[in-house]
Amino acid sequence: MENVEGPIRARLGQRPATTGSFFSRGQSAHRHPCCSPPVVKIEHYDYGSEIKSLNVHLAPVEKLKSTLPYPHRHDFYQIVWVTRGTGCHIIDSVKYEVRQNSLFFMAPGQIHDFTLSEDTLGHTISFSPEFFAFRVHNRHSLIDIPIYSLENLNNALYLDDMQAESFRQIMDAIIEEYTAEKTGHEDVIWSYLRIFLMKMSRIAVPPAIADLSSRNLLLSRRFKSALEKNFGNINETAEYAKLLKVTERALNEATRQALGLTAAQLIRERIMLEAKRLLLHTDIGVAEIADRLGFEDPAYFSRCFKKHTTRSPIEFRQSLATLNF
Repeated sequence: MENVEGPIRARLGQRPATTGSFFSRGQSAHRHPCCSPPVVKIEHYDYGSEIKSLNVHLAPVEKLKSTLPYPHRHDFYQIVWVTRGTGCHIIDSVKYEVRQNSLFFMAPGQIHDFTLSEDTLGHTISFSPEFFAFRVHNRHSLIDIPIYSLENLNNALYLDDMQAESFRQIMDAIIEEYTAEKTGHEDVIWSYLRIFLMKMSRIAVPPAIADLSSRNLLLSRRFKSALEKNFGNINETAEYAKLLKVTERALNEATRQALGLTAAQLIRERIMLEAKRLLLHTDIGVAEIADRLGFEDPAYFSRCFKKHTTRSPIEFRQSLATLNF
């Protein structure tokens, strides 16, 4: 891939005035007040580099804002490594500083927004969930791959010089394979990317996580996957335990050991996260949000939300102004 850190710069501090072909509402790309943030696919990421595959895509970070409206969601995983530059990055309402050797990791469904200085340089790697799943034939080996344990990966990591040099060597190897497209290059990229993620996990994951039994890890991840699919319809631990064909006690033991929270707490956390996303990125009324998330009584939803965040849904929505760059 040419000019990964070349002289060409996108107008990073300025969002496009109109939306592109798959954002046909004709609104400003800065915010989407009347609808949910658009879901971006890898095929939409034609910035700074030819799209060679719908499974994995590399491009320079300085082109990140040249064609896409913000905020948006992905339906893929993305690593953004800022090797030089400053700015701010909001991921699911959490505001992170961008500085030299900032490393950001985003999972499918997360909403993010970027502002970067014009001298920003770096790399982005986007890859589909299938990129890993199709190459792992033994599901028990998934416990070794950090993307299947997202709760243990931070959205933002800040590398020291030694760590950055280690990651740079891996990134250079990935770029070489991606550019040359020799036989088996996607398999080689997969291997390097796995190493990249494992090194990320060493920085981000508490050491105790590595000592957990594989049974608890696997069960907790099965639960997290089921929760992601069903949080709007199922909100009882007993129902998830039945779905996973385990006892409530076994499920709670697994999540408590692997994640430090009970299944009920994780269910509540996931529901509240979606409530925050809807409040911050749509104009949907509180009553409709409550209904979408399985609350029969909007007042009860508001009480639960305030208990969780210390702010009412309306107050939380108004806080959007404090997140503007």
